[in-house]
Amino acid sequence: MALVQELLSVGLTDKEAEVYLAALQLGYASVQEIAAKANINRTTAYTHIKNLISRGLINAIEKNTKVYYLAERPEKLKYLQEQQEKEIERRRELLDKIMPKLESIYNLAKDKPSVRYYSYENKSDLELVRNEIAELRCDEMYNIFNHELYGDYLNRDHVKRLVDSVQKFKALYISKNKVLDHRLHSFMDNEKFKLKFLPEAKFSFLCEVLIAENNVYIAGKGDWLVITDKLFAQTLGLLFHALWGIAEDMRFE
Repeated sequence: MALVQELLSVGLTDKEAEVYLAALQLGYASVQEIAAKANINRTTAYTHIKNLISRGLINAIEKNTKVYYLAERPEKLKYLQEQQEKEIERRRELLDKIMPKLESIYNLAKDKPSVRYYSYENKSDLELVRNEIAELRCDEMYNIFNHELYGDYLNRDHVKRLVDSVQKFKALYISKNKVLDHRLHSFMDNEKFKLKFLPEAKFSFLCEVLIAENNVYIAGKGDWLVITDKLFAQTLGLLFHALWGIAEDMRFE
C-alpha cells in the first residue's frame, strides 16, 4: 500500500504503519479486529499497538470491561514529526557544545602509541605507506638504509618525493664499500639531502628504518611496521644521531 510506504518516511516501521492505518479505518476496535484488518496475527498486532500507544498515535479505551483501541487523528503525525525535528535540533546543539571537549580527548588519544602492519604482498599497501611518508611534510627525516639487503627496493622517484617533502633528509648508507648507488647520484648536490657511510661489516642492520617526527617506519624483506610513539621515535632519533657522529662522508663514482 502506498500509504504504508509514505508512513515509513515519518519514522514508523512497516508493521506499525499497517496497524495504524487499520486502526484509523476501523475506529473503536479490538486487537483481533485490528489484526485481521492489518492481515497479521494477534500477538504481533498487540506488540505494535503498544508501540503506537507509547508514541501517542493510538489510545486504549476501556468500555464494558473490554479494551478497545482508537487511532489518533492524522494531525498527530505532523505534531510528532515536528517534535522529532526539534529533538534533532536539540541534539545537534548539544553536540556542537560538547565537540571541543570531544576533540580535546581525541587529541590526547593521538599521543598514545599505535602499531600498524603492512605487507609487500599487497601492492596497494606498499603504495599506501610510501604515499603516507611522502605526505608527512615534517622538518627532518632520518633514514638507516642497508643497501646490501634493500638495494633492490631503492626507488628514485620515492626518494625524490621524500626529499621534496622535508626541510632536511639525512640518511645512513650501509654498504660493503663507499661506492654510492647510481640512482642516488643526482641527490648529492641537493642541500636538503645529507648522506653518510657505515660499513656493512660492522653495522649490518637487518631492517630499513625511517624516522619522521613521531612515526617510525621499519621495513623488512616483505613487510612494513609503522609505529607511532613520540618516546620511541625520539629514542631511535638519538640512536641515529649517535651513528651519524661516527659515520664517514660518502663519495660516488
